[in-house]
Amino acid sequence: MFKRRRRPSAWYGLGVLLAALLTASAAAAHTFDVHAVMSKDGSQVYFDPIGLHIQPGDTVRWVQVNGYHSVTAYAPSNGNHELRIPERAQPWDSGMLLGEYPAKGSTFEHTFALPGVYDYFCQPHEAAGMVGRIVVGAPGDGPGTRPFGYAPDRHWKPVPEVAQKAFPAIQSIMEKGAVRAPELEHTR
Repeated sequence: MFKRRRRPSAWYGLGVLLAALLTASAAAAHTFDVHAVMSKDGSQVYFDPIGLHIQPGDTVRWVQVNGYHSVTAYAPSNGNHELRIPERAQPWDSGMLLGEYPAKGSTFEHTFALPGVYDYFCQPHEAAGMVGRIVVGAPGDGPGTRPFGYAPDRHWKPVPEVAQKAFPAIQSIMEKGAVRAPELEHTR
């Protein structure tokens, strides 16, 4: 007696397609390193690269090379700082990184799900201009693309002027993919 074989249902085909897409998208995600650096004499602090263009689903791993740093998103939940990440994005704060790479506690990772511009800073060195900018996918028109101080009625802590001047232009990040810290531009 022969049994009639059932044809796979449309749901089965959709499931296979969805699994393939999820696998492809996970395989396509990348991790990018950004170094947190303090010069030997302590006079210069910076992230390198200071500007980075990535895609949604990519991860950035900050590596403390030397000194003492944090990696903190500009967001009201982080010390009432001005919002400079997409409105629906999850803010992050590494806390103080402990140790120098490769010691435990010397790295921090964040995966970026939403497109837009993400500005971040080092808590102990923000006033020295230690900031960075990540563009995820297309910049859009979110808070990170707006002029500094765009919402005075919110009474957020403003981005210090020295930090404002340190951010690379969004267009430069889009064109280059990565923008090195000005301290390193002469080392190319």
